[in-house]
Amino acid sequence: MYETSIDSFQPDPNIAEDYITLGTLRVTRKKRNSYIIIGDFELQQNWGNENMVSFALEPANKNGPPLMAGKKNFCEFLNMDNAIIDEIRVGSNLPPKGTCPLPKGKYQIENFELTEDMLPPILPKGQYVLNARMDNVEGRQVMAYKVYATVK
Repeated sequence: MYETSIDSFQPDPNIAEDYITLGTLRVTRKKRNSYIIIGDFELQQNWGNENMVSFALEPANKNGPPLMAGKKNFCEFLNMDNAIIDEIRVGSNLPPKGTCPLPKGKYQIENFELTEDMLPPILPKGQYVLNARMDNVEGRQVMAYKVYATVK
C-alpha cells in the first residue's frame, strides 16, 4: 500500500453565505492513512439539479493533464454510487440516497472516517490538488474546496 497525507483542506473564502454556512466542519488526521471529517454545516436554501458540481484531480505542480475530472448536476453527484458519499450518509443526518433536492437546514457529520482503501488504488506517488466547486444556475460559484494531498 501507499501512504496518503492530506496536506491542506481549504474552503474557498468566497463561499456564498446565501447557500451554505460551514459551521464547525473540519478534517483531522486520525492515523497514518486515516482522516476524520466531523462537524456541522447549514444549507440556506434547497440544493437541486440547478446546481452543477465539478471536480479535477491534478498534479499540484500543474504539469500534465488532470488524472480525473468530471461535472455533474448536484442531484446526480449526491446520489451516485460512491463509497465516500454513502459512508458520510451513514454517520450523518443527511437524507437517504435518492433524495433531491437536498433540503435546506442544518446537517451534522459524526466521525466519518476517510481511509486509503476509499481512494483510487492506482494513484502514482506525487503531490496532488483536488479542486471541487459548485455553481448555481447563473454560473456563479457558490462553494469551492481545494484539497492538497501527497502520495508516498
